[in-house]
Amino acid sequence: MKMLFLGGVFSKEMEEDILKKSKGTVHYAANKLQWNLIDGLLNSGKLDLKVISAPFVGTYPKEYSGLFFEEQYYIYQKAVQCESVKFCNLWGYRSISRSYSLKRQIRSFIQEQASNKVIIVYSPHTPFLKAAVYAKQKDPSIHICLIVPDLPQFMNLMEGKSVIYKMLKKIDLKIFETNSKHIDSFVLLTNHMKDMLNVGKRPYVVVEGVVNKTDTFLEKTEIKGEDIKTVVYTGTLSKKFGVVNLIKAFHAIDNPYAILKLCGSGDAEDIIKKYAKKDHRIHFLGQLSNEEAVKLQKNATVLVNPRQNNEEYTKYSFPSKNMEYLLSGNPVVAYKLDGIPDEYDDYLFYVKDNSLESFSSKISEVLNLTSQDRNDFGKRARHFVINNKNNNEASSKIIKMIKSN
Repeated sequence: MKMLFLGGVFSKEMEEDILKKSKGTVHYAANKLQWNLIDGLLNSGKLDLKVISAPFVGTYPKEYSGLFFEEQYYIYQKAVQCESVKFCNLWGYRSISRSYSLKRQIRSFIQEQASNKVIIVYSPHTPFLKAAVYAKQKDPSIHICLIVPDLPQFMNLMEGKSVIYKMLKKIDLKIFETNSKHIDSFVLLTNHMKDMLNVGKRPYVVVEGVVNKTDTFLEKTEIKGEDIKTVVYTGTLSKKFGVVNLIKAFHAIDNPYAILKLCGSGDAEDIIKKYAKKDHRIHFLGQLSNEEAVKLQKNATVLVNPRQNNEEYTKYSFPSKNMEYLLSGNPVVAYKLDGIPDEYDDYLFYVKDNSLESFSSKISEVLNLTSQDRNDFGKRARHFVINNKNNNEASSKIIKMIKSN
């Protein structure tokens, strides 16, 4: 089977430059999920795999300092040819430029002679889908499989979006609806997505997220003063994601030996900095590299995901952050979202309701457990995701679905 993975990945070598040029969120979670899937596909040993990417970076000039993203060619794992296309990153024009560059780059795949060609499209990002549909129109035998980590209408939940942005988003959704008719199969993060995407009788599999079986963590660093306990949040600092509630709930905890560390960027930054000035236990670390964020997760006492189950989008959401947290081997405090299957219930500490008191109480409860109890709980959760939610299992499900179709 000849397979093209079409997405927004960036290599380890690109990461430093992207971090330096980014003024907002760096899409580490999406990048990690894509590489995990690519590794899983590669491990299957049954594919002739190639990667074409228009890396996920912020737009110029507000979110990223580079007007152009230059093309890159590299070989991954000495086996997979990877190409990152050049595109103009100017806000409002970027999607057009990305779409044009991807269509140009995909022509070589179209021309390859094979009867079983597949394009895996990561995310309902319009330039990716348009390029895949362009290929299918040139060669109708091509099978398009769309991975949907987020529904297109819920892909940017930051506050303060302009009227122009909202208008362009409506156009983008219409383009997606038109092109989605050409999709042959789907990989969904939650079962609820199938109705919103009008999957109908087309085949699909549900993959909440994946961890890489080869991932190893740094040894946990002993913190001087055994009474110090660290609460950690890594990711997008969005008001919509409940980060402000986390700050307020932690501020209400009467424990001088508890520390809250947050890293990332987003529209809640100013509020975080305000609280950090009046509560010395709150540490805002800014945007860190993926390696630094993983180290922070590993050395945490408890990891927290403050996203509440109070918005429509949570039905279609399984936060990739939860999967990263569970892999760390540390206990995780989170809310039971409609998109989280019941099989995770034994491996997460759920907050019982949306009150700040309940949030503070649950964080305190986990902090007050013995070190042994926390470690035992975290290890069980880590073993669960490694054994049941690993990239090899996920990729096998995807390949089996495509072959059966």
